[in-house]
Amino acid sequence: GTSRRFLILKTPEIQQEDIFMNDTNLALLEKNRDILSIRDLATGTIATYTSYLTNYINWVEENLPGRSLSDVTWEEIRSYEKYLKDVRKLNPRTINVFISQLRDFYNYVLHKDWDRREVPLLRFDEKLPVVPTQEEVISIINAIDNPKHKAEIALLYSSGIRVSELCRLHCGDIHMSTENIYISRSKNRSDRYAILSQNALHNLIDYIHQSYRTARREDWLFPGQREGEHISTESVRQIFRRHLESIGLSDKGYRLHSLRHAFGLHLYNKGVDLVTIKEALGHRSLSSTMVYVTLGIGNGRTVKSPYDDI
Repeated sequence: GTSRRFLILKTPEIQQEDIFMNDTNLALLEKNRDILSIRDLATGTIATYTSYLTNYINWVEENLPGRSLSDVTWEEIRSYEKYLKDVRKLNPRTINVFISQLRDFYNYVLHKDWDRREVPLLRFDEKLPVVPTQEEVISIINAIDNPKHKAEIALLYSSGIRVSELCRLHCGDIHMSTENIYISRSKNRSDRYAILSQNALHNLIDYIHQSYRTARREDWLFPGQREGEHISTESVRQIFRRHLESIGLSDKGYRLHSLRHAFGLHLYNKGVDLVTIKEALGHRSLSSTMVYVTLGIGNGRTVKSPYDDI
């Protein structure tokens, strides 16, 4: 049909939010959303991927009026890729995710083969993460007065878990007797155990006693503002950013994920072997853990040059 429906979608990467889409394309978008749901992706991931595809459809309708999505040429798709790079100024990693989702849309919804030789993925630089020192992390945690917020940040650093894993913890996932944390359905879609620090446990106990005496095993460990919901990842990020600023570290380039890197690097600098660190972090492959070897050398871990043996 030629009628156009109003659709609003927002993600951190896409800030264009007044989108009109014709009925045919809207139906294709909804089919793609259904397939993402059938693949059992996380709700937030579905929303992000849907917004990426929405951006593409909106670009087609604006720049190729009347064109069916099935009839868009490879050259025109490359023009869209250039638009993301040169006009939107998105970073190469983000552009590659856009293109990957467009490939899946072609395969699953349009039932068309995707030729990666026609639409190349972008090369990108592999930058080392910026990691706070142990003293800086302790300063950040000590600067937090709110017991709940202090427990959240302390647990992230002390266990190395992802913020998404933190938010989905239930009270019963904290195992004091065995000093571990049960993580269900991690990023790798597998269950695992993380380290439970005694200091972090003390912070958790303070938080429960002061703010959450009604907590039951099946309740969220960190409930959100709405009844029955857990705290959002963005709320935890805001807490971290606010306290970075309060102690003068906001210009260091640290992100919330830097706490996970700090956990891995600080263990490595203390002599913990890479396989143990890999398991503690829940990495699928040891190659992900190898970054701490490079970071360790950069942070002064003892590696003696053979030239000094002369």
